[in-house]
Amino acid sequence: MAITRRKVILSGLAVSGGLIVYSTSRMLDTGGDGDARLKFAMTTPDSVGINAWIKISPDSHITFAVHRAEMGQGVTTSLPMMLAEELDADWDNISYEFPPLDKDYYNFGIMGRGEPFGDTTGRPLAEAGTALLRRFFHARGDSLTLSSTSILDAHYTIRPAAATARALLIQAAAQQWGVTADGLITQRSEVINPDTGERLAYGKLAEVAAGLETPTEVQTKDPSDYKLVGTSVPRLDVPAKVDGSAVFSMDVRLPDMLYGTVVYSPIAGGRIESFTTGGAENLPGVEAVMQLGDSAVGVVAVDTWTAMQAAKKIEIQTVRDFDPVNSDSLRAAYREALDSPEPSIFDEEGDAGTAFADASQNLTAIYEWPFLAHTCMEPMNCTAWFKDGHLDVWAPSQAISTAAQVAAAKAGLDLKQITMHRVLLGGGFGRRAEMDFIERAVEAAMQLPGRPVKITYTREEDIRNDMFRPAGVARLRAGVGNDGRISAFDCDLVTQSVVADFATRTPTPQPSNAARDKTVAKGLYDFIYEVPNRRVAFSPQDPHVPVGYWRSTATSYGTFCAESFMDELAAKAEMDPIDFRLLNLPADSKRRAVLELAAEKAGWGTPLSEGRGRGVALFDKAMTTIAQVVEVTVDSDGSLSVDRIVCVVDPGQVIHPDTIVAMMQGGIIYGLNAALLGEITIKDGEVQQSNFHDYRELPIGRLPEIEVHILPQGDRPEGVGETAVPGVAPAIANAIFAATGKRIRTLPFGERIDL
Repeated sequence: MAITRRKVILSGLAVSGGLIVYSTSRMLDTGGDGDARLKFAMTTPDSVGINAWIKISPDSHITFAVHRAEMGQGVTTSLPMMLAEELDADWDNISYEFPPLDKDYYNFGIMGRGEPFGDTTGRPLAEAGTALLRRFFHARGDSLTLSSTSILDAHYTIRPAAATARALLIQAAAQQWGVTADGLITQRSEVINPDTGERLAYGKLAEVAAGLETPTEVQTKDPSDYKLVGTSVPRLDVPAKVDGSAVFSMDVRLPDMLYGTVVYSPIAGGRIESFTTGGAENLPGVEAVMQLGDSAVGVVAVDTWTAMQAAKKIEIQTVRDFDPVNSDSLRAAYREALDSPEPSIFDEEGDAGTAFADASQNLTAIYEWPFLAHTCMEPMNCTAWFKDGHLDVWAPSQAISTAAQVAAAKAGLDLKQITMHRVLLGGGFGRRAEMDFIERAVEAAMQLPGRPVKITYTREEDIRNDMFRPAGVARLRAGVGNDGRISAFDCDLVTQSVVADFATRTPTPQPSNAARDKTVAKGLYDFIYEVPNRRVAFSPQDPHVPVGYWRSTATSYGTFCAESFMDELAAKAEMDPIDFRLLNLPADSKRRAVLELAAEKAGWGTPLSEGRGRGVALFDKAMTTIAQVVEVTVDSDGSLSVDRIVCVVDPGQVIHPDTIVAMMQGGIIYGLNAALLGEITIKDGEVQQSNFHDYRELPIGRLPEIEVHILPQGDRPEGVGETAVPGVAPAIANAIFAATGKRIRTLPFGERIDL
């Protein structure tokens, strides 16, 4: 992969920090935003910053910047692997750090893929973008860990950055030896002259290399030459997590720290009209009771337990400026909205009306899904400390740059007066892209200057005041010809726009427009099968229930609809479900190999005993293709057990195989819980679930056997963090049909099927 200066400037693959590496004008050492190299180097005395991601100490120890949030997905290993591979670094003498916040760490992967904001324009930003638009994104500096984009972003940024650093080190050695750089090689953090056997360690070359003019072209490695990438080296974050030295947000302890919690309005999305303290402020150890924002009351004490006990005395009266939601009436309203006279049309090609009339068979089905919570294992929490006109924030955030903006706005400070401290996240799932827990900590700290304040949500407040995955309903219709090919596909979708709702409470790169938000129809408007006549329509709703990004968000329900429907069409056509899918996939589609391998590994077509069945789902998420085959048992009394799940994943290029397997396993379990048990219900505006006794998760003994196979078919790495979730629900539904002949079109399924 050759990277020239012209290509970089025109394509925007590198940030102004990329101008560290690629432009003739090297980094301006101002210490301001956009100067990541200097700020990163300053955290390690005597080290030399080669660029925003690499610094080298005199002893050749190399520290890599991990500029994305680590929430279990392994970026603290996979990103250093990509850097070390291109740099030819000695893996036994490297470490990583979370760097200071800087706009140079903006996420190109999100911008390039058009998620989660780009599809509001109807096309990915990679297509719509110009150099000017990409400069706009860098100027914003959106440092986000969302939409399974960290590795894709790294492919376009840190790989060429490391290759450029390696070229600079080679040039420095060539100058010292008085030879040309062409014949020199690198290995284990050394530059080697093969003709003489001389070696120079990177630590001896770093200072000179950092002062050289950036080469106009660098060559990244051919994947066939990789030695580190593609192997399952031990993860760098594991030792600290085993010995307890890893610092999650909950682990932050500061001198003279106060601890608090919050009580929100009982009405989902409601604002406070008034509240009573019930004497909470008079309890021993309570330091303050205060209103935080327009929707919460905070209780701050000498310890978390005291704050949480005092918070039970708080009673909030809510402003009633909208009709409270009820799940049953909302479901009925959504069904009625399927016939909205003026929906947004996201995809319309051909003549579906004529195709339906000509089809030998037509089928219509309606699918429904509920609101879902995130249930991160680490409760929502944040620590803030306002002292001497400066605010420090320890934020477990998937959107650290946005968190800084929000903290500054809440505190009434300039961004230069804010320091954001990156910490490990105990799960993210999109929930930690929200800003509420950061806002509450900052608001509390500003009312108690001089002392650090940690705000921690109870599990009850976390679940009841989540920003849920939206509920919705979809009506799918298709026509099938005598040859088994789908001739027409039509979809009417009714749900909420996460993009629009998110933008009401969070700074985003683009203005929101619910009616144009194509991300709500993932898995439907980008239906993976070959259909000449199709239409996808969306009728946006706003029931005043806060919704947000969730692990795979719309793809989770879109795939449930699409892949359940594909099975129904196969049955209608009297075809095997896998044969039907293969028939309707483009002949040159790489998805065919993924589906065929899943069928092979699952033993598709081999007999199962009575009451057992197999189901399949094939789908794309984050440019990754996955096929899942599920085996279930349905007993005579309707009791359902999921016995086995076979997963085949095509992630493009593989960085760390074990991490991919772990992400598939974790995503499958997340999707399994959602499919069988996940449901948030609302009565008179109040969320009815509050903890794991009524928002249940499957115990470990109920989990199925999970088998993962990796089938890489691409030349760049794609996303895997969310990708295993969407297919679980439709594959289970299809397996239940195979076992019982009963179709289930409403989530969740429960643990007992009504036969």
